[in-house]
Amino acid sequence: MSQGDSTAHGAAQRPGPDGHTAAARRVLLIPDEPGALPVELRIMAAARAAERTGQHRLAARYRAMAPEAVPVTASVSEAAPALTAAVLAFTDRVTADPAGTGPTALRDLAVHGLDAPAVVALAQIAAFVAYEARVESGLALLAGGPAAEPGPEPDAVREPAAGSAHETAPPPAAPHAPEAGRFTLRPLTWRPRVPAVDADALTGAQRAVIDAHPTLSAASPYYRTLLHDPAALDHRTYVYDAVMYGRGGLPRAERELATLLVSRANGCVYCASVHGRKYAQLVRDEAAALRVLDRGGEALAGDVRGAALARFAEAQTRTPPAATGQDVAALRAAGLDDTELTGLVHAVALFGWANRLMLVLGDAHDEARNDTRDEAHGDAHRGDAPMPHPARTLDAGIPRTDARESCSRTSVPAPRTDGA
Repeated sequence: MSQGDSTAHGAAQRPGPDGHTAAARRVLLIPDEPGALPVELRIMAAARAAERTGQHRLAARYRAMAPEAVPVTASVSEAAPALTAAVLAFTDRVTADPAGTGPTALRDLAVHGLDAPAVVALAQIAAFVAYEARVESGLALLAGGPAAEPGPEPDAVREPAAGSAHETAPPPAAPHAPEAGRFTLRPLTWRPRVPAVDADALTGAQRAVIDAHPTLSAASPYYRTLLHDPAALDHRTYVYDAVMYGRGGLPRAERELATLLVSRANGCVYCASVHGRKYAQLVRDEAAALRVLDRGGEALAGDVRGAALARFAEAQTRTPPAATGQDVAALRAAGLDDTELTGLVHAVALFGWANRLMLVLGDAHDEARNDTRDEAHGDAHRGDAPMPHPARTLDAGIPRTDARESCSRTSVPAPRTDGA
């Protein structure tokens, strides 16, 4: 069931990002100009990610999007087997362990012929599916179903090459995350691993997206990296703003708490810093945010509502998602109504998308400590020698701005009584 069909689950649905979710799906999977990443591989990657996240019907809907002339079950690997294998391996890694997806994974895609726009598009696809699959999962839970669907029948059509997208998903696993002491409320900077778009050479389409959203800035290397696919960034921003800033539903402070918990569980030091500060501002309690950064959901053990929210958020962050009907019952018992529950589902899912983009496409840097958080992104945390930052060679012609930024808005208004 797609997000646009969410009312069929019986969950109350406040006005949300459904239309832009569908539009993001279209521009990512069947764009008019797919560039170096063919439509077949885009759909294959999306279906693969959905299967790995326990959403087999969603995977089937992705495959059904393929134009008749593009048979996703007949492999492009006959022409480019190494590229197909690299795309599926990258998709698996980003889906299951975004913090462990190091710069080498991006270089491998480049070796097999993907340019910067194609690499960004593939990262967006895997990240988008992490969002949509968790929306599906969460809404199914609210309706009394399981968080992950059982696998298909053994005689189901299988993906060719590099394993099967129909393989039974592995048991739910938490992504790799850095030790708690690496999280901070200090403002961080973010440096891209792939060449960002030159701020002085934006196309009309890229400039239009920046101008359409007050939360975006061409000074930001993060948004200039995502501008390799301006249509996807456009729809992603509408979804983000609707989920995080829409009126009604889950109180703003609890949206920030949910995204802080998800970011911590995913190992996204940058997003945890941003949303930890926002949570601290909204509840007027920096110490509370620091406790969550340090201990995760355990820090909320004395708060019935907060503890229930944390259990759900952390379980849904696993791959496949692992929340249960008992977790939903605990949320209802703690006072969340259907509209708030739906908002929580979307906030948790959204940061499956946001964290993956931040973790995979760049690195967080703590100026106060003068360190780059590569240990949260693979390679270095396994004890390998530090690797030269890819952007320094791939993006040598673009001035290094490393602008400090948030995942979206940087300012937080005073708490409102309606929670909006």
